[in-house]
Amino acid sequence: MPKLRHLATMTALPLVLALTSGLEPEDLASGDWLPVALAQGNPCAPANPCAPRRRNPCMPAAANPCAPTAKRAAGSPCAAAQPSAATAAPLPQALPASAAHPFDTLRNWPEVPFGDAVDSRIPNYHRAAPHVATSGAVKPEDYVYVASLGFRTVINLRTDEEGAAAEAKAAEAAGLKVVRVPVAGKAPELAQVATVIPLLEDPANYPILLLCHTANRAGAMWALYRASRGVPAEIAIEEGRAAGLKPNREARVRELLGLPPLAGG
Repeated sequence: MPKLRHLATMTALPLVLALTSGLEPEDLASGDWLPVALAQGNPCAPANPCAPRRRNPCMPAAANPCAPTAKRAAGSPCAAAQPSAATAAPLPQALPASAAHPFDTLRNWPEVPFGDAVDSRIPNYHRAAPHVATSGAVKPEDYVYVASLGFRTVINLRTDEEGAAAEAKAAEAAGLKVVRVPVAGKAPELAQVATVIPLLEDPANYPILLLCHTANRAGAMWALYRASRGVPAEIAIEEGRAAGLKPNREARVRELLGLPPLAGG
């Protein structure tokens, strides 16, 4: 009878919660039902399945999905929220410090201007990084304007057939350093990306204008460069799009990065 009277004083909700926790009637009478009952509505309370407790339903630890193990499985619900989860694209084992240079704003290296400071003489202008911009073709007579904005280096992906030689002479006459990497195909080949990498990461070249006819090849080059520096392929594609990459050249970039074709492409 004392036990029944004790149970009768319990409200319905704690009683149900306590019983569904697997407690015996004598446990309920002992007075330890309340912490357990309350814990069912509080994931931080001692009855948390991930917390050590005498009646923890996840014990032993081997069955606890949140318990520390020597190596988390790829499907672990606790690993998914971690930046280094197994689902993340692997980064190169070792990147040179220069890989961060295009985005380094702490060393007072000169930066490329923002778009609102650039007029139509530099068409399809994109600020890909603090020290690198992409664009379409600049007319020979407008390279003086490019130099006036503070640019130091032009990386021209256009071919001789497109007039790149004359553009290079005009740019050099305006005091700019010019590096020509003619891209005749749908996208830069990996050997061309390897040529451009040290140029993009050398602060002596900043600010850099990476250009082609419409910024499409420049965006492709940027996507391949970023992927080469450990950026996950899909994100590198997005960065390339922001720098001018269009679908007609993206297909080749995706192929080089091992991605599936565009839907409907």
